[in-house]
Amino acid sequence: MDTNILLLPAALFPAIPLMMINFGNRYSSLSILIRKIHDELIDNVVDFKPVTRARQLGQISMLRQRLRLNRATQTLAAMSFLTNLIAMYAAFAKIEWFEIIFTIGIAMFGLSIILFAVEIQIATRALDKHIEDLEDLEDLEDL
Repeated sequence: MDTNILLLPAALFPAIPLMMINFGNRYSSLSILIRKIHDELIDNVVDFKPVTRARQLGQISMLRQRLRLNRATQTLAAMSFLTNLIAMYAAFAKIEWFEIIFTIGIAMFGLSIILFAVEIQIATRALDKHIEDLEDLEDLEDL
């Protein structure tokens, strides 16, 4: 086994924690948004119009999806990081199954990034719900 093979997981090593920080920040933003919507619904449950209530329920559904995706994304990134560490050790110790370990780590990290992209698409749809509310306010001012 070539000693330069250690460079493969070492090159990936810094990318995984940076992505995990990004995923964590998205989780924090998501939790703040959930708490805000919760407070608005609890405080104003009687005052909401049916259209607004439907949009809020749509947002809640999207938030639940995003939360699940975020959990899966972070778990896969963490497992990828651990697998990458194992691959680095396997390369250092010249263990024959290094390629398999490294491939598994890359696959998990790739899947994590794909789930991240899906979560961003859902987040964008959720923001569209907010824009619909703002457009309704604009329509009321025109009357």
